[in-house]
Amino acid sequence: MFIEQMDISGFKGIKSLSLTLNPSASVLMGENRWGRSSLISALQLLSLDNQFYQFVDSDFYHDKYDVYGNKIVIKITYCESYFNELNNPIYQQLLPVAYTVDQDKLRRITYLITANKQADKIITQHSLVDLQQRTFAFADHKALIAHLIMLNPVMALKSSISLQDLPITNQPLSEYYTLQLCEQLKTYSTQLTQDELHRGLQAARALLEYYFADQEHRYHYKHVAQKGSPRSEDWNSLERINNVLDDLDNDYLRTALLGILGAIINAKGHNTLSQHAVPILILEEPESQLHPIILSVGFRLLKHLPTQKIITSNSSDLVSLFPLECLYRLIRLPDKIVPKYITPQSFGIDDSRRILFHIFYRRASALFARCWLLVEGETEVWLLRELAEQSGYHLSSEGVQLIEFAQCGLKPLIKYANKMGIHWYVITDGDMAGKKYADTVKSLCGDDKNPDDYLTVLPARDIENFLFKHGFSHVYKLAAYNTTQHIDLPVHQIIQKAIHKSSKPDLAIAICDDAKSRGINAIPRLLTDTFAKIIKVSKALV
Repeated sequence: MFIEQMDISGFKGIKSLSLTLNPSASVLMGENRWGRSSLISALQLLSLDNQFYQFVDSDFYHDKYDVYGNKIVIKITYCESYFNELNNPIYQQLLPVAYTVDQDKLRRITYLITANKQADKIITQHSLVDLQQRTFAFADHKALIAHLIMLNPVMALKSSISLQDLPITNQPLSEYYTLQLCEQLKTYSTQLTQDELHRGLQAARALLEYYFADQEHRYHYKHVAQKGSPRSEDWNSLERINNVLDDLDNDYLRTALLGILGAIINAKGHNTLSQHAVPILILEEPESQLHPIILSVGFRLLKHLPTQKIITSNSSDLVSLFPLECLYRLIRLPDKIVPKYITPQSFGIDDSRRILFHIFYRRASALFARCWLLVEGETEVWLLRELAEQSGYHLSSEGVQLIEFAQCGLKPLIKYANKMGIHWYVITDGDMAGKKYADTVKSLCGDDKNPDDYLTVLPARDIENFLFKHGFSHVYKLAAYNTTQHIDLPVHQIIQKAIHKSSKPDLAIAICDDAKSRGINAIPRLLTDTFAKIIKVSKALV
């Protein structure tokens, strides 16, 4: 089973949050104060260490005026990972508290934790409820809750890794599963030698072990186990193993990986895992002290673990490793935290590929922006960023990301931004293509919205013609004919000659240099007004 839904109210920094999680991995992104630590704390109530937690006064939500609430509600809904999973004998005793949802015919189990302040007392209750939130009246309900958590315990993986600190474990059970996985991989791939398999899996085991080591063990590893730590070639071998795993869909391989993880957890002295347990893994900002190479290699490995992962991160390197539907943006509103995400059916194959390539692979940092300024080409990206800065608007520091859309197409970018709660704004040319882009904006900004809040159409066929007609003609004339005098030719011919003798990037630099030397009044008013409008919207989203 996996955690399908978390509904939290009145707990620590969360006034209200309703979050539907991905069964494989959920990567949660958000700015400061969006309740990340509080969400992790709520999830850890489902660990083997925190069963039947009794709330204290500091657990209750309080606002900026230090006004405390008096009720906590945390509702966790578990869902079958596949049809009739609860028919498995290990789940049999939980069948009386399961209910079926007609939409997908999968069964759920809902665990409800509440706390109420009554005078100077805090009353905490743990119960299992049905679809209508009616409590199941079983005398042994705590035993059922304990069994549920035992089968799917939440486990928080430690972070703070460096390349030199990773140890090699010699735990026999972990070694057994490593050898089993090695044998299976040999069966499916002739690309890897025995030595490469052994070294790569030793690196994988070391990575997983280190995540579960306590501070005392880490200190020991750092000062004693340097000799046995994985080397760069070991990580290269693990990367090749990841490539093989990517091409395989094999339950035995996943079980062997899970066996390595379970053996390490038990060896490190944590609560002993049941042989049937499938842990739900939590990683909080794993990139904070993680070497970029290990971040990529390690997370490709973790993706193959047959268990649910819940990750908080603000690393563009990490989020780009996951599918579109695994990413969540959490946005804090005055009365609640709102998660923004897409479902697997939200986009067609072509649109998904465009977004993956254009955003995830080329500019993943755009996923953290408050606003996308969408422009037609790369020249506009550089030119408008520089002109905005000269106008006193630092787009990046205000959460505005410039993105060119011509190669990807405008519609999929706007649709994705709308789904993920990212404001967007389009600057387009005044030619026929620009008019089509303007129509796209009008169709996607919403019937209740003013298109002028999302769109600036340049009153010229392209940005070069616009700048030529608004104070920068001398730059193009100098580049084309080495003169600023009148030239008896159409404007577009002068511009084309300038581009031919120079280049679009060089002309953009010349425009910015000229604007800088003449001051802010040289920048067309239409552009400065547009920058001001975008920054105002971005500030309002904080």
